[in-house]
Amino acid sequence: MAKRYLQVDAGMLLISDFSDAGSFYRLIQDFIFYLPGYQPQLWATSSGEGRHSLIELRSLAQRGETVLRWRRNAHPRAEGSISRRIQTPAGAEHAAHRLRISVKDDEQMGWLVSFLCYGAASDGIDFAWCDVAGFDCGNGASRNLLVQKENCISTQRISRGMPDLFWAQIFGRAYVDLFGLDKLLSSPAYQVEQLTPDAVYVQLTESIFDVRDRPAEVHARKQLVKRHLDDNIFLDSSRPSTHVYRKPVFAF
Repeated sequence: MAKRYLQVDAGMLLISDFSDAGSFYRLIQDFIFYLPGYQPQLWATSSGEGRHSLIELRSLAQRGETVLRWRRNAHPRAEGSISRRIQTPAGAEHAAHRLRISVKDDEQMGWLVSFLCYGAASDGIDFAWCDVAGFDCGNGASRNLLVQKENCISTQRISRGMPDLFWAQIFGRAYVDLFGLDKLLSSPAYQVEQLTPDAVYVQLTESIFDVRDRPAEVHARKQLVKRHLDDNIFLDSSRPSTHVYRKPVFAF
């Protein structure tokens, strides 16, 4: 029996900066090639300028666009952004993929997970995540818009502490150093896999649909894994604002 569509948020924070046009355009090509079930139909710059075809994307990369947004209106629907690393007054922000997609079954979910794992192996990531849309960002606001999503999982935010454990995530080299490889590999989750020497995939339960259909089971598993890893790495609103968390160190 087919499941109802579920809205899923995902993304990855990439180690490379993709500052040159060639590598940034290759990042776009890889996305289109390795996630073909969610082929974008519309592309635009971060300012919303125009609707650009795939042929025009190379010129946009060459002229130095920092963020390209995309959208797919046909089923399965999706939207997202691809960005280079940038410098902000608060510090560096990772180059990133961010996606919000509709999935109707575990096969479509598998496409997304495979794409995230490919990104860890081919480009190198510090962190990747995947969860049902609308999870709490740690400030009481759920991610109903793409911009909110970008603010939720950002370099500066997770440098202060991880907002939560997600249904699935890839811990890159900064977190392998923080948790320890053996600790990550022994996580009491449904699936744990070492993707590269510096990246470990952790999936809480068998299906993303468990978040909707078996929330108590997912919550219990999440708490078990957090305690195993070290819950002093995950932000907790019950703690005082002066509480000191263990934090990752991103080596740009």
